[in-house]
Amino acid sequence: MLGIFLAEKMVFYHPILLVLLLFAFLAIFYCRQVKKSFVNRWIPSIPIHLFLLLAGYLLTYYQHELRHPTHFQKNIQAENYVIGTIKNIPTIKNRKIKVELLTQAIGTNRQNLTVCKGRLLVYLNQNDTTPLLNYGDQILLKSRLQPIQKPSNPKAFDYRRYLYFKQIHFQSFVRQQNWTILTTHQGAPFWLTINKIRHHYLQVLKKYIPSDKEMAIAAALILGYKATLTPELKNAYSETGAIHVLAVSGLHVGIISAVLLMLLNLFPFQGTTWNWLKFIGLCLGIWGFACLTGLPPSVKRAALMFTFLNIGLLVQRDINKYNLLAIAAFFILLLHPYALFDIGFQFSFLAVIGIIFFAKRILQFWSPTSRWLYEIWNLMVVSFSAQLTIFPLMLYYFHQIPTYFWLSSLFVVPLAGLLMNLGLLLLLLSSVHEMLAAYLGQFISWLIYAQNCLIEGIQHLPLHLLTGFWISEVEVVLFYGVLLGIVMLLLTNNGRWVIMALSCIVVVSCVQLGTKLNQIQQQQIIVYDLPKKSAIDFIDGATIYALADSSITEKDYIYNIQSNRWANGINEVIPIKKERIQTSNFFKKGNLFQFYDTKLAIINQALPKKESIQKRLVTDYLIIQHNPKIKIADLLHYYDFKTIIFDGSNTSWATKHWTESCQQLTLPYHDVKQDGAFVVSLNGQ
Repeated sequence: MLGIFLAEKMVFYHPILLVLLLFAFLAIFYCRQVKKSFVNRWIPSIPIHLFLLLAGYLLTYYQHELRHPTHFQKNIQAENYVIGTIKNIPTIKNRKIKVELLTQAIGTNRQNLTVCKGRLLVYLNQNDTTPLLNYGDQILLKSRLQPIQKPSNPKAFDYRRYLYFKQIHFQSFVRQQNWTILTTHQGAPFWLTINKIRHHYLQVLKKYIPSDKEMAIAAALILGYKATLTPELKNAYSETGAIHVLAVSGLHVGIISAVLLMLLNLFPFQGTTWNWLKFIGLCLGIWGFACLTGLPPSVKRAALMFTFLNIGLLVQRDINKYNLLAIAAFFILLLHPYALFDIGFQFSFLAVIGIIFFAKRILQFWSPTSRWLYEIWNLMVVSFSAQLTIFPLMLYYFHQIPTYFWLSSLFVVPLAGLLMNLGLLLLLLSSVHEMLAAYLGQFISWLIYAQNCLIEGIQHLPLHLLTGFWISEVEVVLFYGVLLGIVMLLLTNNGRWVIMALSCIVVVSCVQLGTKLNQIQQQQIIVYDLPKKSAIDFIDGATIYALADSSITEKDYIYNIQSNRWANGINEVIPIKKERIQTSNFFKKGNLFQFYDTKLAIINQALPKKESIQKRLVTDYLIIQHNPKIKIADLLHYYDFKTIIFDGSNTSWATKHWTESCQQLTLPYHDVKQDGAFVVSLNGQ
């Protein structure tokens, strides 16, 4: 893991690294042959750790797609013909088909294509006559290939970074007439079969669970298929801390393993041969289900753990649970080093570590004698233990804490287990007895409806979600320093670890205090990049004067503005709606603004006649909004300004015309569509 991390953070390569890798490998065998005293027993670990470190580094370096000699980026032109095979199950949204393409050839025309490789994210326009696409279809497209851009607004979700760790660096938007299917079923035969089975079972669920909301939950729970989940459903489960049941993981794999084991134990066979056959059957069932769900990190981790657990049962040996996790992580990272940076991978392993370590100790501290009370308490303890170890990452990635995660777990986890078993039975009955399958499907629908009602009820409880937290990577490390201190204290009973935990808490407090002191003094103007809309924030300490179009939706706010306000510690937002506003630091009259000593003028309509202007207005910035019918040269007659800002509410063709005029007149300008949000700090912070 350290080797993978270093390969990403400090890119360096020299052939000497391969020599060192070989040297470390040979040194491992040499150290095993040398006699050592008990005091020097740690010496063999040096070449082992060095070998693993270098192996992780080199594996990550070589697996980076852009370093491959035949990657398509080396042949990109203004217009490209690309042939590739669809790697994923296509998703459709807003009449666009989103596919991940494994490219095979690229060129400037169909007759002159060069062999290439690399992943490409493609959005295909469709209409009513567009043919259906599936995994393994080979398509030809004609389009521009564009590097995936960094977020245009400060602190916004970095989609480029998210795709980077999936080895996707380019995207393409293709018109309906510019793509066609060449051949079908070109993927790996195994995955073609798996996707065919998965599609069949999805149709079964649609047939017997006709309601869209209930079917979406059933598909996610049973098959790990989340494409039909609506944003409202995702938010409800996320805000109540129950989203983990929709991510197929150890719970689901454990149910599959238990059901298979129960069925296999019905056979009255004994002996070593039968034990091996039972083990093979369990592995085939576990990995068959894992493949059916698409092999996300949580499923791979659970499948590997149960595989090695079954090996331990077969050879009648107890296996250390931490070793199980380490083995699972090792094999996942061996095949996909960049999985280390995947949020699902991090949350999955940390949650299980928390459950293994903390749950047992909490139950030892207090364990109810009543069976029902014990089961309730056990569910709450497991939920709390998992939340404890993912808590710092939850603050870092999502900036929120679901306060009723313990309450949702009481209902959702047992229901999820029941629904999983009933769902598997439904898939089996669908090909055996249609009437029984119909009754079972109706019962499953009722259960999922009840579960959704419980989740939505918890979502409407007061303070169900605490939001607005913003911590740095350093603070994440410090929080885990606190957890490490607690863990070592419980393991060693040595009070010195308390000092470590308290020291980390003090440092976190100091960092947060320094951040708050800086935020109190901040003075910023931000013109956001919103498609076809306008939004401006005047940040004065922890207060914002917000000027925004009434057409801005909640989705616009969440994806473009909210994170930056959280990062800046904003406590109060004052919407600018009046024609005239005056405070000690902010003044507005019509389309004229003054924030401290900085002056702005907004132009969103045609300019007045020149004869009515007696003197040019002195201003620092001109902000052009909503496609006013103006000429840049005319602005010089009305305003004495430093910079022109074109926001996202203007059309692309109008902005292009204006920026060309600015270039001819050598006028400074900022186009938020091309350059990202305009951010200026008035006091240098």
